[in-house]
Order: sequence, then C-alpha cells, then structure tokens
Amino acid sequence: MSGIGFVDLLVTFSSGLLHVVELKILKGKGAPGPSQLAIYMAHKNRKEGWLVFFDVRESGLKTAVPSSFKRAAGTIRTVVIDVNPIPPHQVS
Repeated sequence: MSGIGFVDLLVTFSSGLLHVVELKILKGKGAPGPSQLAIYMAHKNRKEGWLVFFDVRESGLKTAVPSSFKRAAGTIRTVVIDVNPIPPHQVS
C-alpha cells in the first residue's frame, strides 16, 4: 500500500532500482492516472514512474497520449498498448 491506495506494480531490478508502475484502461478522451501515480512516486521517493495504458477505444475515437507527463513528483513516462487494433482487412 502506498499513501491513499495501492500501487499496481513495483518492479525491482537486480541493481535494486525500483520502478513504480500504474496500469489504466483508456476508454475515452484524456489520460487517467498521472495524479495518482505522482502520489505513489512521492511516497516511494522516485523521480520517475511508468503509466501503462490498455487502449480499448475504437479506432475512430483514439486520440494521442503524451509520451510523458511532468509533475512536481517527477516525470511520468507512458506506454500505450492497443488492445483494439484495426483489423488488417480494414487498413488502407
């Protein structure tokens, strides 16, 4: 548990470096999670965090997600995983 809630994922490599990762489902416009992750980063004393989006939006409703967000706690890097890609027969 971290502060007001639970961190989705903490990854520690053999070097001991801790990564704070928040997982979110991207359903509409806007990117949920940066404020929540910034709280976790501050609590874990990390200046960088990862926000992973599972993009379930239909192809016509997708908008770009910034590659990073700057917050007082540090930098939040984003990863977008498209779980609803355009079928190959519809690609022009």
